[in-house]
Amino acid sequence: MKILCLHGVGSSALILENQLRQLMSAVDPSYEFVFVDGPIPSERGPGVQAYIEAPFYSHTAGYSIEDMNEATQHLSDTFDELGPFDGVLGFSQGAALVTSWLHKQLQNHQKPPVRFALLFSSVMPCAATPSSCEDAVHQLLVRGQSVENEGLVKEPSLSREERLFVQLLHQTIIPSKKQRQMLPDYDLSVYSEGDGLDAPRLMHPQLIQERILIPTIHVTGKRDQHYMRAMSEVAYGLYDGRMTKKLEHSGGHEPPQKITEIKAVIRALEWALRQAEQPQPAPYLRL
Repeated sequence: MKILCLHGVGSSALILENQLRQLMSAVDPSYEFVFVDGPIPSERGPGVQAYIEAPFYSHTAGYSIEDMNEATQHLSDTFDELGPFDGVLGFSQGAALVTSWLHKQLQNHQKPPVRFALLFSSVMPCAATPSSCEDAVHQLLVRGQSVENEGLVKEPSLSREERLFVQLLHQTIIPSKKQRQMLPDYDLSVYSEGDGLDAPRLMHPQLIQERILIPTIHVTGKRDQHYMRAMSEVAYGLYDGRMTKKLEHSGGHEPPQKITEIKAVIRALEWALRQAEQPQPAPYLRL
């Protein structure tokens, strides 16, 4: 069983390997975990302890459509170079990249090259395709008002698409920026000025029609920041509920460390492998 593992932002393959050491010790010895560094040099990420030495990396230089296209292409190239893989594991930014990558393949009518995904504490997935949340972003640009204005959420003239998108920004990205946890950071004026090409397409489940159909395990920490947990809920909502399991552990923004919680992840992983052997249900589109 060969699994590609993607670290969080401002982190590294070595750091994630240390974070997953207990999980790797508890699974069957035949499991092979392959850790790779992101392609973009980065400053120290949120939560990376001061005693941990550089270098640090990110999987993407930013979150625009172009940035996400480059990140998802790099991930596909990694699969071609180091694969094949049975599954993919992502933590934080790495988990969000997996979702963006699988969604891009879905839109391009490509079959995922993995049997399952294991996602720990996903942050906000951003689309690599311009059609994702296109109406919401376009309408906000025409409106030209700052999305950081709290009063905008209650503006009665907002369309459904605008309201959902602005609400999501206020639940996730804006508090993350206030806590200086947004990395790489970006200027929210991209939603009120310019042509929208640099505006990250936050993948709101109610604005994305397709659902990713692959056995997937979503794991979050009870003590993670509320805006981080909201991001993980967004990622969870983009997958077909018939093929997902959701777990919660007692920690924060990290993979679980308690042996009982690690065993729960292993049981879920075994479930995912069984599901991968079954005939796949018909794809689900949210209408």
